[in-house]
Amino acid sequence: MAVEARHMNLFASQPNMNNNNNIGQIDISGGFPVPMTNRQSDLTYAISSKRQRDDSPDVIIDSQKRRQIAFASLIDAELVSHLQQQQSEIDRFVTQQTETLRYELEARQRTQTRLLASAFQTAILRKMKAKDEEISRMGKLNWVLQERVKNLYVENQIWRDLAQTNEATANNLRSNLEQVLAQVDDFPVTGEVIRKTVVEDDVESSCGSCDGGDVAVVNGGCRRCGERTASVLVLPCRHLCLCTVCGTALLKACPVCDMVMNASVHVNMSS
Repeated sequence: MAVEARHMNLFASQPNMNNNNNIGQIDISGGFPVPMTNRQSDLTYAISSKRQRDDSPDVIIDSQKRRQIAFASLIDAELVSHLQQQQSEIDRFVTQQTETLRYELEARQRTQTRLLASAFQTAILRKMKAKDEEISRMGKLNWVLQERVKNLYVENQIWRDLAQTNEATANNLRSNLEQVLAQVDDFPVTGEVIRKTVVEDDVESSCGSCDGGDVAVVNGGCRRCGERTASVLVLPCRHLCLCTVCGTALLKACPVCDMVMNASVHVNMSS
C-alpha cells in the first residue's frame, strides 16, 4: 500500500538578524522581513523610547523562540497524528492480508482434504470392485464344482447300480454253474455208460417199435444235423443228442424230448 509522503519543514529557519543593512528587520520562518522603521516613506512619526526598549532584539528573539516552540509542538502533534494514522492503516492492511491468507489456507486445506478423500474413495471403490469380481468368479467356480459333484454323484449311482446288476448276474451264473457241476458229478465218468443211458432213455421215450439200427443212429449221430457224432449232453433232460457245432448254437429245447434246455455239457468221447 502506497503511503503518501509529506515533505514538511519541521524546523523553521532561524531569524536572520541583519544589523548592517536592515537594522530593525527580523526574518521569521523564512518569511518576509518586517521593517521596524519605514525609511523609504517620506512620512515620519515619533516612536517613544519605551516602545524602543520593548522592541529590543532579546525580546524579539524570545518571542520568536516561543513561536518556534509552538509551531514545533503543532508539527509534532500533526506528525504523531499522521504516524498514528499510518500505523492504523498498516495494522488494517496486515489484518486484511492475514484474513485473506487464512481464507486461502483454509480453502487450500479443504481442497486438499477433498482430493485426499476422493483418492481414498477411488482406491476403496477399486478394491471393492476387485473383491466383487473375485467373489463373482469364486461363485461361478463354486457353481461349476457343484455341478461336477452332482454329475459325479449321478455317475457313481449309475456305476453302483451297474455293479449291483453285474454282481447279481455273476451270482446267478455262479449258482447255475454250481447246479450244472453238481448234476455233472452225478453222471458216470465213462462214455460207454453214458451212451447206454442215453440209449435206454431213447428207447423209453420211443413208441416201442425201434430196432437196433435206429438205436445205433440215435446213439452215435447228432439229432439236429445227423452228420457228426453226438458229444453234447443236454440238461436237464440229460440227452446226449447234439454234436459240438450244434451244441454251441443257441437252442431252446432238446431235439429228442422237446424239453426246455437250460444248459449243455460237452462230453469227451475219445475214451
